[in-house]
This record gives sequence, structure tokens and C-alpha cells, in this order.
Amino acid sequence: MGVPHRSTEEIKVGEYTIPKDTTIFGSLYHIMHDPEHFEKPEQFKPERFLNSQGEFKADERVIPFGTGKRVCLGQTLAEKEFFIFFTGLMQKFVLKHAPGTALPAYGIDSTNPKDILRSAPNYQVNLIHR
Repeated sequence: MGVPHRSTEEIKVGEYTIPKDTTIFGSLYHIMHDPEHFEKPEQFKPERFLNSQGEFKADERVIPFGTGKRVCLGQTLAEKEFFIFFTGLMQKFVLKHAPGTALPAYGIDSTNPKDILRSAPNYQVNLIHR
């Protein structure tokens, strides 16, 4: 979901005038998929967030929990919970796409949100115990 901001005075953005007291939502999806900032944003490339030593490097355009004074209060808990869950899953299982099915496309056209909210497409995987 976008980050809400209430204008306290009239603002001009290009040819548009945003009246005072208007609530503005920035599209987090479009910020994090900006082709002027991310080369081939429609491609899943985790290495774009690693330095030459393979360590994570932060990027100000990656803001899944929002930004500013309305950043998600549960961010730290969510990140730790996800890490524990995902690590446990990867330790116990191998994930493979179900025979006769294909994984969904990941690209701007297939995942572009039509409103403020975005959801993952349906797909089938097999969990194979290690």
C-alpha cells in the first residue's frame, strides 16, 4: 500500500495542482519498479542488492514497509518472523514446481497492480522433504 501524506499547502506537481488538505498515496510498487533506478525491474535479480563481498546493500527505493512517519510499526517483527519461517522451510524442504504446471510470469505486465493493493498469482509447487 502507498504511503499517505496530507498536503498542508497547495502543491504544484508538473501541470497538476494538489489542493491543501489532500491525502496523497505514493505507489510503493512503482517506486520499487522504477526502470530509471532499477535496470530491468521486471526481472527477479536479488544480486542487485549485494555488494562485491556478497553482503546486503541497502537501497532507498526498496520500501515494502513504507517510509516516513507512517512506516509500518511491525516491520522488525515481520522481518524476523519471515526469516525464521523461511529458513525453517528451506532447511526441511526442496520446492519444485508441480509437474505439468509452469511458474507464473514475473514481470511488469503480469504483476502490475490495478489499484493500491497487489497480490501474488496462483501457482502450484511441491514440497519435497529433504
